[in-house]
Amino acid sequence: MVSRDYLMLDVFTNAPFGGSRLAVFPDGRGLSTGMMQIIAREMGTGETAFVIPAEETPLRSSLRIFTPSAEIPHSGLSLIGATAALDRGGLVPEGEGELHVTWRTEAGLFPVVVGRGEDPVLYSLVLEPAQFIGQYYQRGKVARALGISEQDISITGLPCEIVSTGLPIHIVPVGSLAAVQSIVLSRSAAAEIVKDLGFGDLFVFTCETENPDVDVHCRMFAHDFGIPEDAATGSACGSLIAFMVKHRLVRLTPRVRIVCEQGLEMGRPSRIVVEADVADGRVRSIRVGGRCVTVGEGRIMFDADAVVR
Repeated sequence: MVSRDYLMLDVFTNAPFGGSRLAVFPDGRGLSTGMMQIIAREMGTGETAFVIPAEETPLRSSLRIFTPSAEIPHSGLSLIGATAALDRGGLVPEGEGELHVTWRTEAGLFPVVVGRGEDPVLYSLVLEPAQFIGQYYQRGKVARALGISEQDISITGLPCEIVSTGLPIHIVPVGSLAAVQSIVLSRSAAAEIVKDLGFGDLFVFTCETENPDVDVHCRMFAHDFGIPEDAATGSACGSLIAFMVKHRLVRLTPRVRIVCEQGLEMGRPSRIVVEADVADGRVRSIRVGGRCVTVGEGRIMFDADAVVR
């Protein structure tokens, strides 16, 4: 018999049933890759993370991350949520100030900062330096994919641009909140962008917001990854702050901070806190953070020999 405990978390929110849903298995030792994939499919959350505890210290454990259909090399959602799960389990030391938890993933080492100076605790992933891969000049194709007018994009005077902090993100600026809220993605039109770029995710933002205490309103569409719409996309918000600094959409200070709202159209409101160190007008380092709420816990039990494969 296989028996494993798990936690259900809502990540990038401080309210239950907001943000992005995540299942975390605090001890994934002894599970094969195939079994992890079957469990992730059964859990049905956007991502399921399996912690492989390190013998020397839980603050340097390995993490394997699965969507219902595939293993992925890394994810801000899972890295932040797994850190919160360790913290809930008493495996992250108490204390003032910041503490670093470093995860080994298929994509390399990723540190997550536990900020105990904030209430609730803010968990922040340290991202790779931003790389500007190029601009996408087919605004008409983007507009058709989103079901908005080309003018809704061109009125901003900003480019559609691909920026990476580990994963390439296609950033699409839109002039109004109403236009962003009206988006209905056309998969067939989005497929035309995939032919051009090799990937089809679209991260849309506007500086008009629903809530007065945030800076940016965002939506993320990633049909290529089996995600019609994502409630919270940390890596994309990391790319966004680099885009905003480059195009002077924020006041340039040594430390820039923005708060992004996302997921409102899905009924799963999220808040993503992004900070960047800036020097000579360019972003030097980025942190993407959020708060986490535990909404459930349980145990999965089954006969491994009887599993349908």
